[in-house]
Amino acid sequence: MHVDKILLISCYFPPVGGIHVQRAVSLARYLPENGFKVFVLTARSSVPLIDKELLRMIPDDVEVHRTWTLEPPFHLRKRVWSRLSSQSHGVGAKFKSVFTRKIKRHICPDPQVLWYPFAIRRATKLIRKEGIRTILVTTPPFSAFLIANELKRRFPHLCAIADIRDEWLQYFVKEFVFRGDDYIVARAAEIERTTVESCDRIVAVSAASLNATRSRYPEQPGGKFALIPNGYDPAAFSEFRSRSHGSDKLVFTYTGTVYRPCSPKPYLDALDGLAQIRSCVETRFVGRVAEEFDRGVFENRHSLVRLVDYVPQKDSFRYMEETDVLLLPWVDRVNIPGKLFEYLATGKPILALCYPDSEVARVVQQTASGWCVNPDDVAGIQLALTEVYAHGGKYPRGRNWQAIRRYERPRLAAEYAQVIRGALGQDEVCRVVVPTESVTA
Repeated sequence: MHVDKILLISCYFPPVGGIHVQRAVSLARYLPENGFKVFVLTARSSVPLIDKELLRMIPDDVEVHRTWTLEPPFHLRKRVWSRLSSQSHGVGAKFKSVFTRKIKRHICPDPQVLWYPFAIRRATKLIRKEGIRTILVTTPPFSAFLIANELKRRFPHLCAIADIRDEWLQYFVKEFVFRGDDYIVARAAEIERTTVESCDRIVAVSAASLNATRSRYPEQPGGKFALIPNGYDPAAFSEFRSRSHGSDKLVFTYTGTVYRPCSPKPYLDALDGLAQIRSCVETRFVGRVAEEFDRGVFENRHSLVRLVDYVPQKDSFRYMEETDVLLLPWVDRVNIPGKLFEYLATGKPILALCYPDSEVARVVQQTASGWCVNPDDVAGIQLALTEVYAHGGKYPRGRNWQAIRRYERPRLAAEYAQVIRGALGQDEVCRVVVPTESVTA
């Protein structure tokens, strides 16, 4: 098999944990099976989520290069930003506002841009030393696009792939870092345009996200855009087994970070209103609660709520093994949270609070994996909860395992290899390995 060298650029990479590193882990793990020698460029980031077990998933022949970054440690950054963003009055408030605005504009479009000079220096050396022909930059953080754009300027012959895990202009820039700042939004649009125009392929993880990005650049050829969804690793679920949760209640479990787009408030409010069954339900939230999220949502509830701090992936799987129903509140229509695909792999029923026209609803319904309810419809949520309770947490329809297996990461990596080889003009020599392993029902 012909072997091409590819530089995978991801600001976050194991031992960093959490769902946001899984895309990079998947590519580093399975692209070598499809004829690529993979080099990874990542930052020595200080982040709140660490999972050293993920390092075992990276093949020995994948070279990981870690560089410095000027980005301060996560908790220090959060503390400083919280103080700068806090309300005050008078002359001090005006000074703080001006100072904060200047800081934002110096670290635009996100704080991870402070990795840029170190990443450029190391990437340049690697490309020259190894004769690398392809770079693949996965975002967010979206400042990584600046790295791709500069490398493409320095090495015009490079094949550049921009991997977009979240829709940027309609979603991420409005929900997360520096949200609501007009300058940041304008700068983000400028960076995205340069990226789309200079890169050889733009890869999105959902059809809605792909269409949103593509619609902004109708002058670009349609063949430049590709769809490769997120997924799950079947090897990680090979020993997954349902276990007793040791409770006499019906247990719902949410895994991952809790933040605004996935607020459990509609679910908890609806459950509070069901006097006949709320005492028979326990809800477990396994993962970090974002600092900016109002933890008061969990307090003074009429049902049992249990908060479990972030745990490594294998422990998170244990909580999923011990649940009756997996909970997925999600109000965004365009993006799909990565946890959904891990939910699918468990075979456990899912209660998704999502809009009927959302990408989440499409996947859940396509795979026959659970209930979908409009998060604005309190009565509808209560009706669904009553039905779930009546069925003892069992979903009455059979799973569509063929549709679920569509999201196995080895298969998706094989599709990604085809996209890369197409960008390299090697369609005629493309030989893709599609593994046969799959999750059993």
